[in-house]
Order: sequence, then C-alpha cells, then structure tokens
Amino acid sequence: MPRVHSIPTAQPRMLAMVPHRTPEAVVRGRIDEWVDAWSSDACATDMEVLRPLMGKGTLNMMSDFGSDIALSDSFDTYQAIWMPVLRETFRSWQVAIASDVDIRASQSLASAAYFTLFEGETHEGTAMIQRQAVSAVWEIQDGEWRLVQEHTSVDSEGRMA
Repeated sequence: MPRVHSIPTAQPRMLAMVPHRTPEAVVRGRIDEWVDAWSSDACATDMEVLRPLMGKGTLNMMSDFGSDIALSDSFDTYQAIWMPVLRETFRSWQVAIASDVDIRASQSLASAAYFTLFEGETHEGTAMIQRQAVSAVWEIQDGEWRLVQEHTSVDSEGRMA
C-alpha cells in the first residue's frame, strides 16, 4: 500500500505575500486613468470610458474659465457639456499631469490637488494649450474609488505659472 503524506494543517498566509496598496496609491492610479481617458483617442465620439471612474448619484463638477463657468451634477450632464465642445473645436486633444499630485486620504474619502495641461489641435490646425488647476474628491463606492467632485480652473491669464 502506498504511503500517504499528511497535508499540513497550517496554510501559508497568502495575504501576507500581496503588497498592500495605500488609499493614496490607489487614488493616484485612478487619477492616472482619468487623465489618460481624457483624450481624443479614448473619447472620440463619447466619454463612456470615463463612466466607470465617476461616482454614482449626484456629482459636483465645476470648470472655471475666468469669465465662464460650466457646472455638471451628473455624468450625463458632464458628457452633454464637454463632448460637443471637444468635437466642434478640436481635431485631437489630450490631458497630461503637469505637477506633483497631492493626495490626502482616509479609508473611504480622498482629495487630490494637481495641475494638468490640456493640449489640443483645432480643426483649423491651430495648437491650443491650457494649464489647469484641479481639485478632486474621490470616494469609495461599491468597493472602487470613484470621482464625486472636481473643480478645474483654467489658467487663461498666466496666474498659475
């Protein structure tokens, strides 16, 4: 009769082998996803690629252009404001982070502050670059960090240099 080996009763702690990602690191990854998705390659006809990053329910999204302000209270109003502007004005566009990203996080809520550069080429071939100050609030919803509030101020007068 073959010898049977006993199975050890103490299992290795698998979770100890998985590196713990801090809330700040996870939120930074979500910010990178958000910024990467804000491009003409990802949002050629709509902004649905952004929907999984957005919070459910009421959103507070404000963009300040100095003399004009755009407000959105849901993903649908956000998309309804921005897609026509992007499609009618630009042939291509992208956003890049242009500073350190300062993130403060608890276990379920995080704030982030940083600068971005919006670069676009108009249908007429003119290049347009805007520096933007961004303040964002992320919240854990359904186990994922989701954007629930964003305030963007465009540096149209060179104040944020």
